[in-house]
Amino acid sequence: MQKNVSPRVHAGHHLPEITGISLDVLERKLREFGQSAYRMRQIMNWIYHKHVHAFDDMSNLSKNLRTTLSGNFALGRLEQVACVKAEKGDAAKFGFELRDGAGIIESVLLYDDRRRTACISSQLGCNLGCVFCETGRLGLLRNLTQGEILGQLLAMNEYLEKRGDKSITNVVFMGMGEALANFRHFRNAVDYLMHPDAFNLGGRRITVSTAGVVPSIERLMREKLNVNLAISLNTYSNELRDRLMPINKKYPIEQLIEVSHRYFEHTGRRVTFEYVLIKGENDSDAAAAALKKHLAGLTCKVNVIPLNNCDYSSEKTPAKADVVRFVKKLHSFDIGATIRTTRGNDIFGACGQLGHLLLHKKSAAYQNI
Repeated sequence: MQKNVSPRVHAGHHLPEITGISLDVLERKLREFGQSAYRMRQIMNWIYHKHVHAFDDMSNLSKNLRTTLSGNFALGRLEQVACVKAEKGDAAKFGFELRDGAGIIESVLLYDDRRRTACISSQLGCNLGCVFCETGRLGLLRNLTQGEILGQLLAMNEYLEKRGDKSITNVVFMGMGEALANFRHFRNAVDYLMHPDAFNLGGRRITVSTAGVVPSIERLMREKLNVNLAISLNTYSNELRDRLMPINKKYPIEQLIEVSHRYFEHTGRRVTFEYVLIKGENDSDAAAAALKKHLAGLTCKVNVIPLNNCDYSSEKTPAKADVVRFVKKLHSFDIGATIRTTRGNDIFGACGQLGHLLLHKKSAAYQNI
């Protein structure tokens, strides 16, 4: 027998979003409502596959259950305020206004042959202060909730569905913010990413990028999430990394290398080191040789990312020939290295550029294009 449960909400407060509660809490709530386990599968199918915008649209649920859900939860969606497509058609950037008016978060949809990769944000702004990153200029305004993280994927899947395209195949936490500094909401969101009735993605299709929050990397190992790990290394010396990435003063290169060894031992997955290549800073043969010493004996790969220009930065992008030369030098040291293809640069959707909509509200990109 279904129980009618009244919402417990104080005046002036929003109902909790159903996409913003953890899997175990959702299961518990449905049991309190007197529902069988299969009801959870039905509800998740409506939300994550059929993209309904109201509980009343869940036609295979009883009217009483729909009323109960409506009284206890919101079925909110992020408000899309921008969608800008790259000229090459290989990327689209989205801007979403947060419900509390705190600001705009950005997400990028990347097209690559059969892949549809969602680059999603985990924080509004970031407090790590990396000098080559637009998001860092904002500072940290707040963490995103689980529902706001998942809401980006829901919106992108709905966008793809309307165009007769496939759903998201891969997710990278490489948007605005440091996901491992927002661990609880990141962790709960990953549960939904992997759940067969939600996004149904395996760990190999999920990558979290970090500037090097060592305790959270260790927590990833303890909780056995088994996702791909990318560490933004970006240079070869602590002195230079201290300047480019202030977090290095707390977690220097030696700690990152040590925890990467342990991550491979625990998960069997090699760590990717992201290396933003900056003209005259970290692109010399001597830099490659120093990097070789750090990575000796470590099963890993290096993803070389030519710096994407930002409006405010004095740092410069190296010439293509210098990028190729640097990667060939790494190859000569038997270091697996690739060059990341830049996508979305013309829409300020490339690596290091997210935050543009909030920083430049009067730009053309802020409009619904």
